[in-house]
Amino acid sequence: MRSITISNIDRYIKIMENGEFIISDKSYSSGIKSLKYKLNPKFIVGISKFELPTDIKLYKRIVNNLYKRKAHYNRLEPHLKVMRDEFMKMELDYPEANKWVLNNSNEAQKLSYLTSLNHMEDKRFRYFKRNKTNNRLDTNLTNLKSSLRQFILGDYVSIDIKNSQPLLLGILIDNIINNRDTLCCYLHKEKLLQTFGIKVIRKVLLFHQNQEKSTMVKLRDFYDSVFNGTLYDEFVIRYSGDITRNKVKDIMFKVLFSRNEFYSGYRKTIPYEKDKKVFASVYPFVYETVKILKKKEHRILPIYLQRIESYLFIDCLAKELVKHGIIPFTIHDSVIVKSEHLQQTIEIMNEVFKEQIRAVPTYEIKKLNDTLYQNIKRAV
Repeated sequence: MRSITISNIDRYIKIMENGEFIISDKSYSSGIKSLKYKLNPKFIVGISKFELPTDIKLYKRIVNNLYKRKAHYNRLEPHLKVMRDEFMKMELDYPEANKWVLNNSNEAQKLSYLTSLNHMEDKRFRYFKRNKTNNRLDTNLTNLKSSLRQFILGDYVSIDIKNSQPLLLGILIDNIINNRDTLCCYLHKEKLLQTFGIKVIRKVLLFHQNQEKSTMVKLRDFYDSVFNGTLYDEFVIRYSGDITRNKVKDIMFKVLFSRNEFYSGYRKTIPYEKDKKVFASVYPFVYETVKILKKKEHRILPIYLQRIESYLFIDCLAKELVKHGIIPFTIHDSVIVKSEHLQQTIEIMNEVFKEQIRAVPTYEIKKLNDTLYQNIKRAV
């Protein structure tokens, strides 16, 4: 906002807040949580599209900002340049997509979804860049609501890795404990020590030894379920109480992404404590290992998992697909390819994963313009 509009944007934020055009959650903790703002729902009574006059400063600043964002494209690796060119050619059925948004979303969602579609249609607003934090490839497609992907023109299929983040967690823990021989650079012992520290890795190993003696590890159960793509369903069966599959998925992400604890004054708070106890009741060793890996800084583990994912999908899989003449669209832990390339893509994915992590996960395949789902189970 500062780079595009004016440097003293804080003054205008205060004006909008005082006028109740935007509202804040008033929740701020130094180093823990920033203030959150959103448009006041009572003012969202319709959506209008404005076009800025080309001769005003704001228009010129926006355009200049877009050019700056694209200045790095020449530095992209060869296979990413090919993917970027294909991405820029991609089109959606915009009239039908807009109609879907108007019929299937509330006013606040409409604003977000229609803006995303507008940024796809006006190619000046399309972006294609690697995230500096987690190395993910961010594009307009990764930010587009999944239901709107069905309007991509052409015969495409989406191939997703089932329970991707828990799968990568299982692979990471297994490599820490067993020091597997793998090509994936993020699973090498030196990289693990450099990221988490020798004390943390030793603590995980010691904890595993102690738990193994008490027969409470259950890592094999977790490892098998994430590779079979059945983690959430099996959790429902293993848990002694009443719980839904969607709730288990929510709990898994809270375990991975939230802090272990924080202090407000002299009081210790464990975020999502009840949910974490539910997870720990089924997979105690996995839960305690996650806590150890997040002890120093809670963001290190989830970012590291995302870096593994990015390496596998962008630096290995996408590169291999392009080499074979298949140009994919990627959405973090999934690829979208033309239906005619489905079987060859599956074969290449199997080879890449076997080579990099010595195993093949379970895929979920969806035809973008169809409701047909199917699972492709990993090779034994």
